[in-house]
Amino acid sequence: MPAITLKNVSKKYRIYPRHRDRLKEFLSFGRANGGHDFWALKDIDLEVEPGATLGILGRNGAGKSTLLMIISGVLQPTSGSVEINGRLAALLQLGAGFNPEFTGRENVMLNGLILGVERREMLERFDEIADFADIGEFMDQPVKTYSSGMRARLGFAVAVNVEPDILIVDETLSVGDAVFRHMGLQKMRDLRDAGTTILFVSHSTGMIKNFCNEAVLLHKGALIARGGTSETLDRYQALISSIETQRASRQLNPEKPVEYDIYEGEDEDLDGGGPAGPAFKKSPDLERRAARLRHGTGEARISSVEVLDERGRPAEAVKPESTVTVRAHLEYLEDVEGSALNIILRNKAGLDVFSTNTSLEKTPLKERKQGERVIVDFSFRVPLQHGAYSVTASVSRSKNKTLYLDWVDVAAVFKIDRPSGRGNIKGLVHLPTEVEIHTPDREHQDRSA
Repeated sequence: MPAITLKNVSKKYRIYPRHRDRLKEFLSFGRANGGHDFWALKDIDLEVEPGATLGILGRNGAGKSTLLMIISGVLQPTSGSVEINGRLAALLQLGAGFNPEFTGRENVMLNGLILGVERREMLERFDEIADFADIGEFMDQPVKTYSSGMRARLGFAVAVNVEPDILIVDETLSVGDAVFRHMGLQKMRDLRDAGTTILFVSHSTGMIKNFCNEAVLLHKGALIARGGTSETLDRYQALISSIETQRASRQLNPEKPVEYDIYEGEDEDLDGGGPAGPAFKKSPDLERRAARLRHGTGEARISSVEVLDERGRPAEAVKPESTVTVRAHLEYLEDVEGSALNIILRNKAGLDVFSTNTSLEKTPLKERKQGERVIVDFSFRVPLQHGAYSVTASVSRSKNKTLYLDWVDVAAVFKIDRPSGRGNIKGLVHLPTEVEIHTPDREHQDRSA
């Protein structure tokens, strides 16, 4: 049985050029025609199987948000039918479903009840939701006092921690800091791997390509393509190219510029620092944020993780194909016979692009005593696609690498700048390559002569 079934779904709005035209038509009981019909969606047929991760593509005004609101029940279609099988959680407009006069705590409980979760179960899950939202004392303040990022964090925390069968996300992760985006993507990846059906709208085509296993393309309210993610993205790019060609042909009579739904990369505002030194560091942000989100047996603790550039300075952004250093500050709270420090580098879509550890690099940490501190530097080149990346750090026992003393997801974030000397890297990584050109016909002629 499909998780979502749409049959001939259409949505019509009545559009008026001026407010008085709307009033005139209303007062005449429809006899005076002051407006026209606008079809935001037209005859949409769509089935989504359980466990699918469906990306939804389209320009501004294509009908993406309208489609998601109809599926989630926020809007009713003008015609057609919608069938949902399973518990559905939707993240649409910021703060949608929140009462601005209620506190965050009250809204969490209310949203849980709306989603069909019993009060006792919501009380059991509340600490986990509060930990993920990480808004501190604002949890007991009215939502109207929240910033847009805080509302997004709270809404996302509720939606992903009530174990939905279906999750709908409409650009929620574009709001908030880099840490929140990486944590949110990782949580969505966990839900995807657990079999949750996910409908995902994002302006980042790269994110959809890496996260979704299929996609649909909307244009002017109609569903014009569905298939594998790469195939549908190619159709989308062809559509954009066609529109840009038509736009260029009208340059002699310029109109209002068209806004497109695609962009590459992200502008990150990451906290940098001063010159790096050999002193042991404790990151207050890491201690405060990760204390409730990390896991491990507790014999060791990662106190800070830094990303350094080629000159050894904390970096918020690094040059493409330069050498970076991930510096981890590790403190042992008990005697440990042997351990290994592990790092994982993830891109903005949550995909693991590189991982290593001290044992693999043949620099074991060996026996450590309680209170001992260690600083570990991993230095490597980054021949990677430009964009945002996160570092996950963990400590495991040497004899049991699946037993973690401490694990911190999104322990650090940084960005790789766009390359300036040559074209962008099209895939995930630029591998060192040697090119040779052979001309067999010419070589044969030279030998004959």
